[in-house]
Amino acid sequence: MTIKRLSIQGVRNIAHTQFNPGPGVNVFFGANGAGKSSVLEAVHLVAMARSFKVSRTRTLIRDGEDHSVVFAELEGGTRLGVQRNRDGHHSIRINGESISQASELAMRLPLQLIHSDSFLLLEGTPGHRRQFLDWGTFHQDNRFHSLWQDAQKSLKNRNSLLRSGRMEASQMAIWQAAFVQAAEAMDQQRQRYLEGFVPRFHEILGQLIELPELRIHYYRGWDKTRSLNDVLNSQLERDIKLGYTQSGPQRADMRVKINSQMASDVLSRGQQKLVVCALKLAQSLYFEAERGQAALFLVDDLPAELDRQHIGRLSTLMEGLSGQVFMTSVEPSLLKDFWHRPERVRVFHVEQGQVQPADDLEQ
Repeated sequence: MTIKRLSIQGVRNIAHTQFNPGPGVNVFFGANGAGKSSVLEAVHLVAMARSFKVSRTRTLIRDGEDHSVVFAELEGGTRLGVQRNRDGHHSIRINGESISQASELAMRLPLQLIHSDSFLLLEGTPGHRRQFLDWGTFHQDNRFHSLWQDAQKSLKNRNSLLRSGRMEASQMAIWQAAFVQAAEAMDQQRQRYLEGFVPRFHEILGQLIELPELRIHYYRGWDKTRSLNDVLNSQLERDIKLGYTQSGPQRADMRVKINSQMASDVLSRGQQKLVVCALKLAQSLYFEAERGQAALFLVDDLPAELDRQHIGRLSTLMEGLSGQVFMTSVEPSLLKDFWHRPERVRVFHVEQGQVQPADDLEQ
């Protein structure tokens, strides 16, 4: 699904702007602080109902404004609208109807993001990698979201019982059984997703950089040789002392290693960016192959940390995506001469929060 028209109001330094992106690659250039990244943030808002970083969502509202509003008209006529208020509340509308869950947006406008925080896929906490893994699993099987909700609910109740100081065995048995059922189903779906994703990842990585020893290792969150129920029973006393559940899908991780070392401890910054881009591109291509739908890509400052050769390789892959790409650069010349199909590239100049079509990459 592609965005035909985008309207942005009150997002950081953008008072109000509206433009029609192309169906292929859209390049946004301008000086630092002009509003390029704010355009990407606005797209992220209308697709996810939040900013790139959850902690920054409240700060995206322009000074002096009470709210931010982003409206997108998609190919086929679907209309999405998201409003974020300064008090933290938000509202979502799809075709004029109020929607309570942001997952409804994600299903209509699946989104991939490459920006400075994407390095956290390699050097961040397991939570960052779980988020990446669960994006793919969610879009591969729509049942995953309800399983995730069931696991969260039962985990919350089990933890409450652990902290209560007067735990009832019958209640613990109920919530533990529900947790185990959801957790094991989540694990099966995650593993099934990785079976298809990992070969695609190595295929894309090989087009960008030679790292034959790099491997993805999946840890499900509990001993792979035992059932989760057995693990929870054996850890019960320790869980009571800690006040939370030590094992389960909330502890899962997808570790990227070279031999026995974490990739982030071995690779240069540029190499890490190529691995992250390969992860994101492979996930998008695998999603498209499985679902017949292309994801929208947001890429903030592609040239950073990369030489011309690797910028060219990435640009070729980006240009070959079936979905839209929104890409920023301080200087358009940094992305010049890399496009094999210039008719699929549309260029916009961003200045003082306004987005205007530019004639070409020379400007």
